[in-house]
Amino acid sequence: MITFKYQREKSPIGTVHRPVAEVILEVDNYKVEVPRYIDSGADITLIPFRFGRALGFKEDSSKVMEMKGISGSGVPYIIKKVKMILKGIELEVRIAWALIEEVPPLLGRMDIFPLFRITFDEAEKIIEFNNIQNI
Repeated sequence: MITFKYQREKSPIGTVHRPVAEVILEVDNYKVEVPRYIDSGADITLIPFRFGRALGFKEDSSKVMEMKGISGSGVPYIIKKVKMILKGIELEVRIAWALIEEVPPLLGRMDIFPLFRITFDEAEKIIEFNNIQNI
C-alpha cells in the first residue's frame, strides 16, 4: 500500500487540505520528483508547459488536442508517454503536456487509477493506493 498525506494550503476560501502525491517522472533517464494534486475528476495526468520543456518535450502541431475543464475554456495539449514512479512502483503512463502554463499539476485517472483501489480518507487527511494488479 502506498500512502500520501493531504497538504495544507491557503486558498481564497481559507485554509484547505488537498490530496497530493509526490511522484517521480522520468524521460530519457532524466528524473524529476514533483508534487501532483490527486484528482479523481481528471481523465489524465496534466503538466504545465515549462515543466514539459524541462523534461525535453518538443511541440508537434499535428498532435495538438484540446481539453475543457470546469472553466469551459480550451487548453491545448499533447499526449506524451513517460515513466512515473509512485513510491518505488514504476508505471508507463500517458500524460497531457499543456501548451500553456496556467494549469495545475494533476495526477489523473488514465493508466494509474485502474491499477489501484484508492481511498481518500478526509478524516485522517490521507490517500491510500492499494495495489490490485500486483505491479
